[in-house]
Amino acid sequence: MSKVFIGVGHGGSDAGAVGNGLKEKDVNLSIALHLRSELQRHGVTVGISRTVDEDDTTSEEVKECNAFGPDYAVDIHTNAGGGMGFEAYHTLGGGKGKVLAQNIEAAVIAAGYKSRGLKTKANSAGKDYFGFIRQTSCPAVILECAFIDSADYQKINTEEKRKAFAVAYAKGILKTLGIAYREVRDMTVEEAKSILKSKAGLSDTTIDWLSYYKYSDDLFVKLAKAMQ
Repeated sequence: MSKVFIGVGHGGSDAGAVGNGLKEKDVNLSIALHLRSELQRHGVTVGISRTVDEDDTTSEEVKECNAFGPDYAVDIHTNAGGGMGFEAYHTLGGGKGKVLAQNIEAAVIAAGYKSRGLKTKANSAGKDYFGFIRQTSCPAVILECAFIDSADYQKINTEEKRKAFAVAYAKGILKTLGIAYREVRDMTVEEAKSILKSKAGLSDTTIDWLSYYKYSDDLFVKLAKAMQ
């Protein structure tokens, strides 16, 4: 089974970049949680550095990632500096990490977003600058979705927009893993009723009684999805 680790940049006392009423640590966490759900929906085993707002240093992320032993790792970030567009960093050596970055970038562009390109960065010793890329034992990339301090923030200022980025990331990761992406199909009311009967134990009589409610169809679907 494929394994992917998600690093969630910043957190707790470290808000990361701030702009337009948004904090990077919150944007990163939102995207990361949606990404985890998308990958898990496709049978991928996912590790994640945090699921709530807490201190989350790069060294802790790297330690957790290496202990998890994933096939690939991604570190979720949001850019700052007044620019526009997505960008990703991969190792100086290229290889599988570069392929992962290329696949994610292609999915981001296909989703309608601008890309500033794929990048590398070296330290004074000629090694990879970023610890998340240099110190992880698996191919790893750093993903910068958009700029929080420019008009670009409008691409990430709602939960639905952040989910869209997560879906694009997931598509790129899944392609790298050789897993076909499955579009989410809307649940029918009859499917929802069947789930409520089998999992919640609701009787036909109860279902019929609830059907008199004005918004019963939406209620059935929402309840059934919540139980899955």
